[in-house]
Amino acid sequence: MEENKEHLNTTEENQEIPENISIGDAMAGVFSEPGNTFVSVKSSAKKNYWLIPLLILIVVSMLSSILVTRDEELTSEIKTQQKEAMKKRFDEAVKEGKMTKEQADEQLANTDKMFGGSTFVIFGLIGSIAGVLIIFFLKALIYWGGLKLFKGSAGYGDIMNVLGLTALITAIQMVVDTVLAILMGKLLMNIGPVLLISKEAVSKDMYAFIANFDLINIWYTIIVGIGLAKVSELKSSVTIPFVFVLWLAWVLLSSFGPFGMFMGR
Repeated sequence: MEENKEHLNTTEENQEIPENISIGDAMAGVFSEPGNTFVSVKSSAKKNYWLIPLLILIVVSMLSSILVTRDEELTSEIKTQQKEAMKKRFDEAVKEGKMTKEQADEQLANTDKMFGGSTFVIFGLIGSIAGVLIIFFLKALIYWGGLKLFKGSAGYGDIMNVLGLTALITAIQMVVDTVLAILMGKLLMNIGPVLLISKEAVSKDMYAFIANFDLINIWYTIIVGIGLAKVSELKSSVTIPFVFVLWLAWVLLSSFGPFGMFMGR
């Protein structure tokens, strides 16, 4: 009986008690040692590492929206793109008999009024917040479902933590892209080949396609792949290509497919 008690005590002492990595260490670890950081996050009893980084991204997105809407060149480009996209949709509706030409012209005139003054700024802020939240939760759902096909062990909360912490990289990307856009007076600026290509040299769709190949975005995609591997107990040779394939599918759809219409092109 005494030996059994000693054996039980020894077993309990040898058991590893999960330690909660602090949110500050987790945020720093995404940049310094992402693999070990995501392992610690996975084993931690704390499960809301995604919240603060996501809030940071929302704040950065709102500030970026304000800066862009205060820049006359960028604002003019946005309004032109939106007006062209609206006109294209109205022309198609007229062609299909869903509305008359007069109704289309009236709707287009109302759109011009909507894009004026403080309304434009408010819509930009609402769009920036909604965009961050919708993309975050939708991506988490897609990754969760996809990893289940590979027999990954990650739960939805684990994937939210990965996407939340890597959102700090997206925040950096957003700051850099906004500064470049303001300095160069053009949208879709980033640290990538788009810096070397004129918008007039290629088609609008091809320019949007090239603009997706941002070096910071590629870094982000690799870190997401590493994070998903660590929280799902899969090999990174599986998760990194998986993330890249999904990203490339989105790039193609948003550049050449039907989603381009909803992105102001």
